[in-house]
Amino acid sequence: MKRRAPRPQSSSDSAPLDYSANHCRAVVLVDGTGIRKKIKKAYEKALRDLDNSRRQLDKFHQTDLPQFTRWLNTHFGALLTEIRELSQKLAVDEELVFCVHNEVMFGGSSYARAYERVIELRENPEPLPPPPADDGEWDEEWDPFDERPEPGNFDNGEDPLQELFNQLFGQFAPGERPREKRAASSPHSASRLKELYRSLVRRLHPDTQREMTAQKSEWWHQAQAAYEAGDLEQLEVILTLCEIGDRGTTAHTSVSLLQRITAKLKSSLREIKRQIVRHRNDPAWKFSQRSDHDLMAVQLRRKLMADLQGMRERWRQTQEMIARWKAAAERLKPPRRRKQHPRSKGVSQNLKSGSGLGDEHTG
Repeated sequence: MKRRAPRPQSSSDSAPLDYSANHCRAVVLVDGTGIRKKIKKAYEKALRDLDNSRRQLDKFHQTDLPQFTRWLNTHFGALLTEIRELSQKLAVDEELVFCVHNEVMFGGSSYARAYERVIELRENPEPLPPPPADDGEWDEEWDPFDERPEPGNFDNGEDPLQELFNQLFGQFAPGERPREKRAASSPHSASRLKELYRSLVRRLHPDTQREMTAQKSEWWHQAQAAYEAGDLEQLEVILTLCEIGDRGTTAHTSVSLLQRITAKLKSSLREIKRQIVRHRNDPAWKFSQRSDHDLMAVQLRRKLMADLQGMRERWRQTQEMIARWKAAAERLKPPRRRKQHPRSKGVSQNLKSGSGLGDEHTG
């Protein structure tokens, strides 16, 4: 078995090792061409997908849906009118049924009494209470408890709750907006906000445009909303998009700003795709590209007739229910007064004549 060699003993007097400091000031060149190329490729893909999705959505609203509406009214006009009228009648009856059920549930009465009560309230609605006076004074007739709010009795004349609220949320004038207050606290941000908005007004205002495209109109509305909210980042993104559209290149756009623009484009793309998924179930989707209109008419007529039959059955059941309630309400008799017991009647007469007996006894 080999034994380890003993460690050399270091005396406390020995000096620590002295490492020479690196005084090099060399500049390291970082090549960001690959990163910029990758970010630019993601931006172009998001922009291309957004344009395609917008084109599909615009075609649906501007071409497919109007053509489908005209075709539908031409082939099924009478059937659609009957469905619309029946749906209105069914809505009125179902509202009456809902009110009667609520009256039974919360009033504890029978369906006949509840129906009578609902019809009476519909024929003679109760008047609404008048609002308080404009001068801040309370109306005697409007207050059911005849109570007025008593002002707080503070020694210094200030409400501590109001003071706490002002400390937490800031004191705003009646017509002042939080954005203006935030802009006043940071003058540089306020000036930058106004500068960006002026630049966007010169580029996107409808009066300065020869042709107001859908993209420019959307940017114009987004710029107004961002200015109202005090969103500097959104205004910078919109201005950069305008500059890219004018120049046709992203060479002068920073990588960080290009990433933010790509994120905004992807967010808009997700919203438009959600709308497209919802419209795909509409029979008007790509109606202008379909050629099997006859087969479509047969399938749609079958569906409309099934819907109409279901609505007729529901309306029949609702009418029968309301008719039963109405017949039961007509058979109701007015509530009779309870007959007073002879003994209690005599006691009440004695109580009435008690005052006279007292007077005779006094006399």
